[in-house]
Amino acid sequence: MKTDLILLHAPSVYDFREKSILYGPMSDLVPSSPIFEMYPIGFLTMANYLEKRGYSVRIINIAYLMMTNNKFNVEKFIKKLKPVAFGIDLHWLPHCQGATELAKIIKKYHPEIPVIFGGFSSSFFYDELIEFEQVDFILRGDSTEEPLYQLIKTLKSNERNFKEIPNLVWKQEGKTFVNPVNCISNDLSEIDFDYTIMFRQVMKYNDVKSIMPFKGWFNYPVTTIPIVRGCTKNCSGCGGSSSAFEVFGNRNKPAFRDPQKLIDEILVMQKYINAPVFILGDITQGGKDYLKAFFKNAVRLRRNIQIFFEFFEPPSQWFYDEIKKIFDNVCYEISPDSHDENIRRKMGKFFTNKELLDSISYALKSGAKRYDLYFMTGLPTQTKKSILDTVKFCEEFYKEINWDKRFMPFISPMAPFIDPASRAFLNPEEFGYILTAKTLKEHIKAITMPSWKYILNYESKYISRDDLVDATYEAALGLNKLKGKAGAISTKVMSDNEERIKKALEIMKEIDNIILIKDETKRESELKKLKDKTFQYSLSTVCEKSELEFPLTNKSFNWFSIAKTVLFSKIK
Repeated sequence: MKTDLILLHAPSVYDFREKSILYGPMSDLVPSSPIFEMYPIGFLTMANYLEKRGYSVRIINIAYLMMTNNKFNVEKFIKKLKPVAFGIDLHWLPHCQGATELAKIIKKYHPEIPVIFGGFSSSFFYDELIEFEQVDFILRGDSTEEPLYQLIKTLKSNERNFKEIPNLVWKQEGKTFVNPVNCISNDLSEIDFDYTIMFRQVMKYNDVKSIMPFKGWFNYPVTTIPIVRGCTKNCSGCGGSSSAFEVFGNRNKPAFRDPQKLIDEILVMQKYINAPVFILGDITQGGKDYLKAFFKNAVRLRRNIQIFFEFFEPPSQWFYDEIKKIFDNVCYEISPDSHDENIRRKMGKFFTNKELLDSISYALKSGAKRYDLYFMTGLPTQTKKSILDTVKFCEEFYKEINWDKRFMPFISPMAPFIDPASRAFLNPEEFGYILTAKTLKEHIKAITMPSWKYILNYESKYISRDDLVDATYEAALGLNKLKGKAGAISTKVMSDNEERIKKALEIMKEIDNIILIKDETKRESELKKLKDKTFQYSLSTVCEKSELEFPLTNKSFNWFSIAKTVLFSKIK
């Protein structure tokens, strides 16, 4: 039977296997590599939504296939696929080049098959993106399950009447039509985070690799479950802030998952995958009544479940007290962005250092397995000195908590781009920035530059790019030593991290010298010689990837339950 929709996830740069690019620490603090081979969790919700309504959907992680097999031929693979439509995510902007190049390949072999784009960046740049020859449709906003269903239904019927499909951008006879974004989920009741669809697809298409969420997932099968669409915060550089959601998705208030359904889905996930569960989004944003409902339902989970919470501001002691009653194995993370309260306020976060550190201290005393603290470089009004002072700030706190190894500070640049739709992107002067890339095409060009210093879509009036690079790596070295001293990482990991950071700095200088070569052919030839090095030293640069993993990492698959579900569930 012909597949109705194939969802494709592209690498950040399509020809990364040929190009020499030092991505640096851009992806060090997320599970995926610099190729950003982790497809958005929205693929699962869309696939589940359509399958429940009788349509067949296949997820194919092209980025993962390319990354794990140098001989994988994308064009040959795409040529064999013949769905009713292709869907490509352009969610976060680093995928701009890979996503649009993949669409070109689809049109090369299947000019008659529609290509649908979606995601935050697609929604923001919709007017420019729809002009690309390889793009037929764009679904805007954060609630595209129903519009996608209507679009596939219309395409299959051959009616070609797209006027009533909400959130849709389309073109006909050279003219662009923009339907209003009025499909905005208010309670997420129609959204299902059902990971079992992955196993069903393995059986249906006899293909394990295509559905892999990211490289290394089988070794660390963390499951992520978002609790909210939208945000109550308005961080200046974030494309997922409250004002950004309003700009690209017409959302004026966040929608939260029902706590009972949230726990139901975690229970289902844990039936098949015994691995850490990451609660995506600050659960405290829902307010105390929402938290009480969550805690009431959470008692149905095993006490020893490995669970990770992220915060946008420090929670109260009450939160930690309630968590302690229910869970034994809990990790937390928070991103204050800067230790400097003035810079933090400029970012749109208004808690004090005392509130931050008191909260972390209490969490550690309450039995947290780990508490991660994420800092950033390249922030509004941030200087080189301010970046380097991050290390002193963390050292002082380590002393206060007697070098407790459960405290884990990290630092990475705000890279590669200031998010489109964020306040800093829309009003860069207010935050001390000069944007060096504003259009989608300019970002497509930028992402293929030889190193992350040249990829950045901004310059700051408070720090040069050279100082930003040097300070980022220097601060990372400092935090690395602190974690080594505390025993948070082994001496070997500390030493390996230091070696990679120093090597990355050397390669950056080599690239800087090559960039000065006027002869383009010679310049490209010299860059190509660095290809193996640039990729090697873009992996786990400022920290070892394993530092991000849940400290217990008790992980296993219940293959009996998986096989039972796959064999006895309906395969379309």
